[in-house]
Amino acid sequence: MSDSKKIDVLIIGAGPAGVAAGIGARKEGAERVVVLERDWDLGGILQQCIHPGFGLRTFKEELTGPEYMHRFIQQAYDAGVEFHTNTMVFQIDQDTNSVWTMNKERGIECLNPGAIVLTMGCRERPLGAIHIPGTRPAGIYTAGTARRFVNMEGYMPGKRAVILGSDNIGLIMARRMIWEGAEVEGVYEVRSWPGGLRQNIAQCLDDYGIPFHLKTTVTKIHGKDRLEGVTVAEVDDSMIPIKGTERFVECDTLLLAIGLIPENELSRMAGVEIHKVTGGPVVNDLLQTSNPAIFAAGNVVIVYDIVDNVSDEGLIAGVNAARYAMGKISADIKRIPVIGGENVQLFSPQYVTGETDTTIFMRVTHPIESACRVFAEPGIYSQRLRYARPGEMNEVKIKAEQIKALGELKEIMIDIQPL
Repeated sequence: MSDSKKIDVLIIGAGPAGVAAGIGARKEGAERVVVLERDWDLGGILQQCIHPGFGLRTFKEELTGPEYMHRFIQQAYDAGVEFHTNTMVFQIDQDTNSVWTMNKERGIECLNPGAIVLTMGCRERPLGAIHIPGTRPAGIYTAGTARRFVNMEGYMPGKRAVILGSDNIGLIMARRMIWEGAEVEGVYEVRSWPGGLRQNIAQCLDDYGIPFHLKTTVTKIHGKDRLEGVTVAEVDDSMIPIKGTERFVECDTLLLAIGLIPENELSRMAGVEIHKVTGGPVVNDLLQTSNPAIFAAGNVVIVYDIVDNVSDEGLIAGVNAARYAMGKISADIKRIPVIGGENVQLFSPQYVTGETDTTIFMRVTHPIESACRVFAEPGIYSQRLRYARPGEMNEVKIKAEQIKALGELKEIMIDIQPL
């Protein structure tokens, strides 16, 4: 890849958001669209997700993760998107937006695109993030690492597992371990509510008789060379272990499913504003960051429940990055702040321009198990819900014409309240 040839849109990351961004940019008219991927293959984390359940909304049929990605990758090739694998981005210049890359065949290159789309995805929280006392023997993995071992490398991490945390990767890996002949002693969640989707609890735990313990956590790790077991204990409302509730659980494997965080080292390097709660770039409804030439989409912005939302957002980011590169987005575009109410924990985007119809994705701070209402003020949106749970995203849909009809709008407040 030569920097002498103009790049209109440069996309970093070839997962579902990045591939979709490439399609969107090409369809919008960007002449040269390049997607960089540090791995040897395209598809990102979906290459590991060999279980069914993908594509029901986008393709109206049930697919595995690799099948879902193959369809998007084929669309991207058909659209003329360029892919460069085994390519590491190690520097983004804040002043010039130059992107420095390294590849073993091409060496070090400096690229100067018209617009950049960040689609690096997310990563798992490691064991060090929770500071469990005890030794550090073999047999402790993040759930995603175990998934790669089983699904792609053909290795089983152990025969008797405990899973700490209940995000969707952990729930799916509990079932996967059972399928491969291992025992799963239980899933332990420190909060009083699940971290993953209810459908995954039903299909991955309930259907296989795997015990699920809320308000319970691992308090100690046992073992010298190999994990021998863990101590678990119930916790109080402040998540402090309750004395006298401790018990030893024998296991040779501990899988950590304690949440995902946006992969944002490059975002920080680029100098874009990072949201203090989501951990991802602050974006408007065009998915434009605080740097007008840099866009961001998918799990690098906020961690989504389903891949369809990631792909949809990638398409939007690609379209708008192409528009920016072609001079079709005004530099003085309106930025109306979105403010979260008392029951809103995470939300994106954080600004609305009024240029396009917008879906604001949001999570509640705690479960509301009775009828409730999700709304946007002043009087833009209101929808009744049967319940709202932190493990499941809610949406606020706003029409551009509604924003324009309100004239000078200082802010939009979103919240979910019991009825």
